[in-house]
Order: sequence, then C-alpha cells, then structure tokens
Amino acid sequence: MTPSVPKFGRFIFLAINDEKEALDFFFFKKHTVQEIKNISAYLEKISGKYLLVIDADKKIIVDKLSLRRLIETAETNQAGMIYSDFILRDGNRLVEHPLIDYQAGSIRDDFNFGHLFLFSCAAIKSSLQKYGSLPSEGEMALYALRLKVSIDHKIVHITEFLYIVSAENKQKIKKSGGKKETHFDYVAKKNFLRQKKLERIATNHLKRIGAYLPPRTASTEDEHGNFQWKASIVIPVLNRKKTIADALESVLKQKTDFPFNIVVVDNHSTDGTTDILKKFTDKYPHVHHIIPARRDLGIGGCWNEAIYSPYCGRYVVQLDSDDLYSSPQTLQKIVDVLRAGKYMMVVGSYTIVDESLKIIPPGLIDHREWTRQNGHNNLLRVNGMGAPRAFDLSVIRRIGFPNVSYGEDYAVSLRITREYKVGRIYENLYWCRRWKGNTDAGLSIEMKNRNDFYKDELRSIEIRERQKLNKKIEDFKNKIFAEYSGEKQKSLKTLCLNLLRQQKKSWPKFAVACRDLASVQSREIRGENYMVVLQYNPARAVSSGAAVDAESIKSRPCFLCQDNLPTEQKGILYRSKFLILCNPAPIFKNHFTVATLKHEPQEITFTLPSLLQMAADFSPEYAILYNGPACGASAPDHLHFQAVPKSGLPFFREFKKLSPVKETPYVKCSRWEFFDRSVILLESKSAKTLNEQFINLLTTAQKVLMISDEPMVNIICDYSGNCWRLAVFMRRKHRPDSYFAKDEKRIFVSPGAVDMAGFVITPFLDNYNRLDYNVIREIYREVSLPANVMNSIIKER
Repeated sequence: MTPSVPKFGRFIFLAINDEKEALDFFFFKKHTVQEIKNISAYLEKISGKYLLVIDADKKIIVDKLSLRRLIETAETNQAGMIYSDFILRDGNRLVEHPLIDYQAGSIRDDFNFGHLFLFSCAAIKSSLQKYGSLPSEGEMALYALRLKVSIDHKIVHITEFLYIVSAENKQKIKKSGGKKETHFDYVAKKNFLRQKKLERIATNHLKRIGAYLPPRTASTEDEHGNFQWKASIVIPVLNRKKTIADALESVLKQKTDFPFNIVVVDNHSTDGTTDILKKFTDKYPHVHHIIPARRDLGIGGCWNEAIYSPYCGRYVVQLDSDDLYSSPQTLQKIVDVLRAGKYMMVVGSYTIVDESLKIIPPGLIDHREWTRQNGHNNLLRVNGMGAPRAFDLSVIRRIGFPNVSYGEDYAVSLRITREYKVGRIYENLYWCRRWKGNTDAGLSIEMKNRNDFYKDELRSIEIRERQKLNKKIEDFKNKIFAEYSGEKQKSLKTLCLNLLRQQKKSWPKFAVACRDLASVQSREIRGENYMVVLQYNPARAVSSGAAVDAESIKSRPCFLCQDNLPTEQKGILYRSKFLILCNPAPIFKNHFTVATLKHEPQEITFTLPSLLQMAADFSPEYAILYNGPACGASAPDHLHFQAVPKSGLPFFREFKKLSPVKETPYVKCSRWEFFDRSVILLESKSAKTLNEQFINLLTTAQKVLMISDEPMVNIICDYSGNCWRLAVFMRRKHRPDSYFAKDEKRIFVSPGAVDMAGFVITPFLDNYNRLDYNVIREIYREVSLPANVMNSIIKER
C-alpha cells in the first residue's frame, strides 16, 4: 500500500513522535499526496510531538542519526523550530552549504532554513491559539507560522550538515510556488500584491512584539546654519580609475539654484584613481579630495570622513564611484524635495544599466512598495530603500555610519526612519552600472551568509530600539500633565501655572523647595553703571557645583531624560519636541525647565528657531534662557532651556543703555561698553532673519577665536511688540578663579544666563554677606570675552 502524506504548497508535512516515523517517509520512494486545504485547522488538530517539514521539490537524503539529532536538539532546547546546515550535491560534487543563526531581526520572508526543518507541535498549537490563524497560501502560511512561533519559542540552528540535497529539482513533482526570489524580485511590479501580503504579515508581527511604529511625522527645522555649500555630493572611492571620472563629470554637469561641492573620500587607492582625482581638484576648487589618515575604513567609515569634514554642506547626497547621475537636474530635484518636505532623508530611484549605459533587467528600481504610512515598518522586512540617498547634515552627523562596506546605508536608513518621515522620488535619477566585478551576484555562500547575518543583526538592534521607544512612550504618557501644540485657544502661561499648582500638591520634594524659596534672602547691589540682585539660595548648591567634565557626565544618569525623572514629576508636552518641567531647585517663583524629549547635546546652532518659538509662546511675561555646554549648563549632554519671569532679571531694565552697533532694515544690533559683560543684543521682527544673523555671529566668533566648537555663550530672549530681543553674552571662562579658591577666599558663584543677566546666586551665606559691586564686576570681567576680542568679532560681522 502506497503511503499518503499531507502536502501544503511545496512542502510535505509529517507529524512524528520519533526519528523512526520520519524515516519511513524516506524509505518509501512513492507517496500519494493529500493536499491540505485549511492549514490552520490541520495544525490545530495535528497529532504527534513534532512536525517535520520537507521540501517536496528537492531530492533529500537523510539518515536516522540526523533525524534523531534534530529531535534531541528540539527537546534539549525546548525549541519551537529547528533547522540545520546541509550538503548540496551538484553532479558528482558535494558542496557544504552552511546557514546562519536566527535572530530577533530575522523577520525577512526570504530567510533560508534549508529544505528540511522541524517544528514543535506544542509550540505551533500555543502560537495559533495565542496569535490567531494563518493565511491560506503555502508560502504566506509558513512565513506567518515561524514568526508567531518565534515570539515565545526559540528557533535553533544546528551548525552541522545533517542531510544532502540534490541541486536539481524533482522531475515528477510539479512546482507549487516557492520560487526563489532574485535580488530585485521584491520591487518587481509582478510581485506587488504578493509583497503587500508579506508586508501585512510582518507588520502584524511587529505589532505583537511591540516594535511597530505609527507613521513618522518628525521633520527638520527651518533652514539653519551658515553653510558655504548648500549641498555636498559624497563619493567614497577605492580603485575605480575606470569610472571615477565619469561619476565626477555627471556631478559637475548639475544645474542648481544653490552652491554645491563634491567631497571625494579616496580610501588609499593604488590603481591610479588618486592621480585622476588630483587633476579634478586642480581644475575645480569645489571638488575636495580627502585621503583618510586611517587605513581600516570601509565605505561607512569613508562617509564619516566626509560628513564630519569642514567641507560638508547643509544637505549630503550620495553617489557611488562607479555610478552616474542620470540628468543635470538630479541634484536640484533632490534638494527641492528635502526643502519642501523638511525631510531628514530623501531617497530617489535608479536604473540598472551596463557599462555602455544600456538598460538591463530589471531596469528601473523605484521601491514603490514604500508607503508613508508603513514604509518605516516594512523596511525591517526588506533589504534596502534605494538610491540615490540624501540627508540633512544635522541628523546624519548625529547618527553617523557604521564602519563597514556592506549594509552601512541600510543601518542609517533604519535609524532615521525610526524617528523621521522620509521623502521619496519615484522617477529615475541615477544610472547604476553593472559589470563583472561590481555586483553581488557571484558572492560565495560564506560572504552571502556574512552579509545576511549582518543585516539581520541590524534589524535585531533596531527592533529592540523600537520596542524600547514604544515602552518609553507608554511610560511617557504617565508623565504628561497637559499638551501644548500652539493652539490659540490655549494659554501656555495658564498651563504652566496649573502645572505648578499640581506639582506642589503631588510632589512633596518640590513643595518643600517652593517653601524654602519663599524664605531665601536677596539684596540689591548698585554701582556706577548697573545694578545686580544677589540671592542667597542654598538649594542651588547642587546645580552651581555640578561637575560638567566629560568623565563626570558619562558616569552619571542624565537627570533630564524621562526615564530618570522623579516618579512624581510631570510636565507639559510642548510642540511634540520638548517637556516643560517645574525646576526642582527654583530661583524664581515661576521657574521652568524646557527639556528636549531626545537625549541630544546642549547646542544652540541648530536649535535657535525652537528658542525663538518658545519666547513667542511664553510672551510677554517670560524670558527664555540658554546656557552653553561649557558655561552654565548643568546638563551639557541634554538640550534644555529655561523659562523665567523677565521682571526678575535686572538686564531687562538696562536696555536703554545699549548703543547701536549695526542696523539693517530687518535686524538691529547693539552693545554696551561699560557693562563689564561682553553682550550683543539682536532685535528683529523676523525669526528667520534673526536666526541668520545669530548664526553669522557664532561663525564670526569661531573664526576670530580660531575654534570649531560652539563658542561659549549665554542667551536671553524675549518677545514683545511683535519683536524678538536676543541678548548673547560672549564668554571665555565657565567659572572665575575664586570659585576654586580655598577656605574663606572661595566665592561660590558659577555664572550662567541668570547671573549674567544681573541676578547673581550663591548658596553660601558668607559669600552672600561679603559680596559687593567690585567683586561681582571682577567676576563678570574674568568670565567674559575681553573688549578687544569683542571688537574684532563685531568688526568681522
């Protein structure tokens, strides 16, 4: 009697309890096939401890010991699924075919489990009961099944060659789906519906494991920074003398309404590429040739050399050294989309061509599987986003590239899409040239496994980060007292006062701090040119004495990150980017800290637009303060501002003493020569113009001071009468020498924006009693830029 075996798609399903039952299938050469019509119903009723899945399209040779090894491994590891390496028989040749370990990020549908693998029936049943039934199609069902099983059960790879597979397919068994995808099959139009089904399965899996993210909406700020070049084309190159000139010529032909340059990172070429590049740099001043000091860089490392170089512009656009831009309008189109959508990343489309630029299959690769709603989730299933890729410099510098030569672009794409919306261009922008020697088609099994494992590893990391992000969002919801998105019907001042009242009731430590503030001592100190208020505030000892060196910052948890906030502390979600908090050691009755939701360094260059928006939203009663990372910020590793009543700052009473330095139709610039503090006041009704003038001021200061880091500044800003006033205090020191003196000579004053604005704080009573106008004046002079340096900055502007 001919045995009957269940079959689903191209796979034979054998329910077994031991290796002997499995061996019977391989002993009998002929079988009748019983097609499974309802896979979920079949699996729910399956008997036996294990389900052996066999590729019916392949001739497989396996012995009793190998089958026992599969079963014993399943039992030992309590695994949900087990697979092994195999031997491929090609004629008379036997070729080892190792596979790779399964990871949390191995959620792509083309993961290779080989042609013989084992499921635990108990794992199957519990997964179906917990996570629902399977799709009806064979390939879809197995994909959904192993994703569901993987949630609660291990998938184990046996690194042994347990069976032999013939290279040719069986002749007597008709193929039933399961055609192996080529490199570009997932973007082919004929596979669009199939890919959408696979996307739904993967997306549902991400939802089950807490890694699904809703559509991304975060974007870049308005254009910022004083860049010589609006865009930089980055070309990493190693030994491409045959193609590098063509690549450069295609960039030099670009027609744009903005200045751009080319940054070529030559990774120590030895074939004459370097000589070709020298000819271009000699002829074209906007072609920059970088040869890294390091010799261990991959493509990603070369990208880092470019994006952190001083040549890099506002936008960074990719071009591989053997490819070409398809028209003189490519760069303009990319930057137009970056600007219009305020995207941190834009990805175009490319066409595969041969050396003579003749289109070859599959032709145009436009990645239309991408959607705004779910592209960032589906990216975890597929292997890439396309080309050419372009980035906003602010985000790509913050993220950086991994130093590898495969998957570096995918790593960056995953990271950016976790947070930001991405722009797409579906027309051809780029010729991607293919010939023997620059394609992945002929990779060895070992190299392909290495590449696949690395991308799965990237997915694993990204899944964990997205799970953490979702948990953080859930925890964060408990921290939100109210939200403010700029609605006219809401008063930010009222929300802040309500938050203050609520925190006094629900946060005992803060209530004590407020009571203590009511009893602090203060007195006015008047001199010939100005007045200051001195406050004795013991609670400020921690902030004023905070260690802000790199090692101290690294060794302590960030007290502004949501995970580290006190349990009772709540805040106002401000414009989806910041959290307004009651300052736990207040200087004023209404004193708020405005911290960014992301843990990013204290830096004003790219964030002044946010400060200006805050000043307008908090107007007219409040001023917004910024302390530079090296001159007053107690958390230089986490971007934050402060909002305080401007009536408490003596500086706002001194504006009339400022003398105009430079005035344009849009910006007024003033300074005060007898103020003992190096301050410049910028005034404008245009936030954009004010931002441009401020960036110009910082850039000029960097040039005069011969530094590349952010100049030491404290900033005070208010908005009144439809006009912003931005006071920039230029510093040369964080703390005066007297701060570090011993015993009675020590003066515990660590000047920040509040102190520079004339409200000086000390936590020591003896300091409070003996400080006078002359001492404070000397502190101001010591920590401020000298007058001659300020004059140079003003002259250079």
